[in-house]
Amino acid sequence: MNKAMKRSIFTLVLLFTTAFPAFAQVEEEIQQSKAERIAKGRAYLLEKFLDRDYDKVKEAKDYLLTLEDDNYAVFAPAEYWHVLLWTKEFDELTSNMRAFDSTQFVAYKNKVKPQKDQLSEQVSRRSVEDEHLLRFNLQEAQLPDEDFDFLSLFLDWDLKPYTAENQKEWNEKSDKFLEEFPNSDYEWFVRHLIRVKIDEDGSGWGMGFGACSALATGKFQRPIIGLCWDVDFFIKKFDLCFSFNALYSHTKVDQAYGSYGNVYEKGKECDYLSLDACLAYPVYEGKTVKVSPFLGAGWMQEYYAWAKNPQIKDLTKNLGVGHIGAFFDFPLKDRTFIRLKYDFGMTSIDHVFSQMHRVSVGWNMAIRKEKRVY
Repeated sequence: MNKAMKRSIFTLVLLFTTAFPAFAQVEEEIQQSKAERIAKGRAYLLEKFLDRDYDKVKEAKDYLLTLEDDNYAVFAPAEYWHVLLWTKEFDELTSNMRAFDSTQFVAYKNKVKPQKDQLSEQVSRRSVEDEHLLRFNLQEAQLPDEDFDFLSLFLDWDLKPYTAENQKEWNEKSDKFLEEFPNSDYEWFVRHLIRVKIDEDGSGWGMGFGACSALATGKFQRPIIGLCWDVDFFIKKFDLCFSFNALYSHTKVDQAYGSYGNVYEKGKECDYLSLDACLAYPVYEGKTVKVSPFLGAGWMQEYYAWAKNPQIKDLTKNLGVGHIGAFFDFPLKDRTFIRLKYDFGMTSIDHVFSQMHRVSVGWNMAIRKEKRVY
């Protein structure tokens, strides 16, 4: 072995022996980094939580909180609250929830979040499955009324799935809580997280389709069926509705027309196209129905398609229509509703008045500008 080769081997050995301790030191530092310690602490807490060893859960939680700072979060807010519920640390829980507001929420969003794991899912799952145990723990804790009522409301909101009906129930309980404790430190939490009330009295629009049936009396006596199309414009609580109707009917009695003594015989086809406008305002608004009387006017064109006089193939007449009535709206889901409409109108042609009763039923939708009410 020549001197050059010996020198190369010596250099490699020297590099290896000096670099290995450095790599080992970096590896140890990585294992002791804050992110890694948080991940290991959460894994340990989850293990003890699944074992229902809540004393160890409390110790793991306390250790993790020593790692939290302005840059790193160790729990999502809901995780922290649920852990405290299971460890029965109600003083710490209520203190945190009283102080929770938009500032803390923004601060959490700006921090480095824990690595993805199963802690949140497992804690939430057990809270839902063993809700009765959490409520029993609240009863046993003998908390002040305000704390007990708030935590009961929190569990209602947090453990039940969102539905429109559940939200209405949460809103009612929130209003009751805020009324009973008007200066509560929990007010921000209740108003901004649990209670979600939407003001729909603003402007908007809607439309609907349906079928209608009508009966004309007097000179224009005949039964009528047809299709209708509504377009609504909402201004506060007012509903300005335009209706277009295509109607089919037969005459019920002989009817004279024109100035030549012509007669349109009983039983002949007579069709209508009409455009109505009305302004409605609700007088009753319950969970199952909204009643809105209206006043309106419109235009109708009457088509005699098979006149007796062979020289007149199509005879049309324009009628003015004034009408009153009411909408009966039955709410469905997703801003839709079934609309039952009744209106009574007076038609006039050749200075002869006739009455018309009309009933329609259809599927409607309404899109209003929404604004949350705090």
